[in-house]
Amino acid sequence: MKLYLIRHGETIWNEKGLWQGITDVPLNEKGREQAKKLANSLERVDAIYSSPLKRSLETAEEIARRFEKEIIVEEDLRECEISLWNGLTVEEAIREYPVEFKKWSSDPNFGMEGLESMRNVQDRVVKAIMKIVSQEKLNGSEIVVIVSHSLSLRAFICWVLGLPLYLHRNFKLDNASLSVVEIESKPRLVLLNDTCHLKES
Repeated sequence: MKLYLIRHGETIWNEKGLWQGITDVPLNEKGREQAKKLANSLERVDAIYSSPLKRSLETAEEIARRFEKEIIVEEDLRECEISLWNGLTVEEAIREYPVEFKKWSSDPNFGMEGLESMRNVQDRVVKAIMKIVSQEKLNGSEIVVIVSHSLSLRAFICWVLGLPLYLHRNFKLDNASLSVVEIESKPRLVLLNDTCHLKES
């Protein structure tokens, strides 16, 4: 089995460099076009799972439309809850909440009201995805699409690679990017942040 880990397409908040967290921002026009290009680049899909947030669901819908599959919404694939600085740029968040930002950025176990710890994000996302793997093995699925978010997917990839969680900041996932995890005796990363499908033909 292969897991196609897909970050949602672009939103206007992405375009402006604003923190979104679980704020339910839809795709912008560019994001919708990215989702179509991504869907058209895939050759086979057996199952599709998505975060409940609009930007993920709208990305998943393009894939579902192409392959005539239903989308299964998984609540625990949602993004990290960061309402303390939703709508701020990174620079503004650092300036207005310097202590909280430093603690949250450096300590995966740090959380508070309005800030979910990255440890909690990783725990719920890993649990959700491995539950999906178990279910889809029973269904005989070979290609399983999971549409989610940058922090959530980076936390999962750290778990796959056995990396300390704080190292999620050392790599990025672009909008509408594809990463692939192969499930054999244990999960292994075989592709990271592929955006070739977004290039102009």
